[in-house]
Amino acid sequence: MRKLVVILAVVALLGGLIATASAYAQIGGVAKSVGKGVAKEKAKDKAVGQAKEAKAPKAKEAKPAKPGKFSGTISSVTDSSLVVAKAGGATETFVLNAQTKKEGNLQTGGKATVQYKLEGTNKVATSVKASPPKAAKAAKAAKPKEAKAKKK
Repeated sequence: MRKLVVILAVVALLGGLIATASAYAQIGGVAKSVGKGVAKEKAKDKAVGQAKEAKAPKAKEAKPAKPGKFSGTISSVTDSSLVVAKAGGATETFVLNAQTKKEGNLQTGGKATVQYKLEGTNKVATSVKASPPKAAKAAKAAKPKEAKAKKK
């Protein structure tokens, strides 16, 4: 009889262990499927967030660009553009418009300092300070001397 009780106890114990293992497996399966659901939900939220970001303008784009400054010799000038070259060979083209403040006479060969802002890919001049070419300065300075020489 003792053997029968021991055998029944062992069978009951094994049955309990098998039931417990089954329960853990089911809980694990549920956890895995819940985990997958959470991962899918996170992926969906991320996709929605990215779509919102794509529609909304970025804060960086809304900020105005910092103004720049460039000095050099005027290579060419028109009513709507100004090309200035530095001694090292760097050349910049600027857009001139009605809002551009011009100080001095913009002449090819003269010196210019340009304050500008970026509008897209264009550098729009906000102000230009120009001085006449050196040859023009020398010619103006020489004229009074020549006039004095002719008077004598």
